[in-house]
Amino acid sequence: MNEAFLELTNAAHALNLKGRSLGDFLHRGNVDLRVLLENAARVGHIRLYSTKMAGEYGAPRTVEISATYLSDAEHPGYAFILRDASRADAVRVTPAPVGEENVKSVMELVGSATLKEIVAETTDVVERMCIETALELTSNNRVAAAEMLGLSRQSLYVKLRKYVLLNKND
Repeated sequence: MNEAFLELTNAAHALNLKGRSLGDFLHRGNVDLRVLLENAARVGHIRLYSTKMAGEYGAPRTVEISATYLSDAEHPGYAFILRDASRADAVRVTPAPVGEENVKSVMELVGSATLKEIVAETTDVVERMCIETALELTSNNRVAAAEMLGLSRQSLYVKLRKYVLLNKND
């Protein structure tokens, strides 16, 4: 624990944080922490996991967290690097990842489908990819995946049925 972490959590002293879980300060609590820990243990590391973090008295701020699993036989553990991304988040313009192949496939639809149909189709593809990724990150924990995606559980189940993902990994 260092001064930067104390600042992120709005804590005056390290004693105020001693014995507390990192999940206590993460936006989605133990859901975020479990995603970080499980993926770092499985792959060895997780990089630039974006979430929000708040202390006792501060407004949530965007942070990027990288975690590494330290697989020492006697004392395994985790190392975390947290970066305050709130300032960068305010000015960041995230361009949509558009590959040449994706552009060509969409261009081929022009003339054979209406704009509304093209947008609906591409939205469905992106939505399905996001749901599959959230389920993968949470080890098929649907409550955690719904929370991660900002959906109610009922909405997630509707989308799982829509994309025939309901029985996947059961």
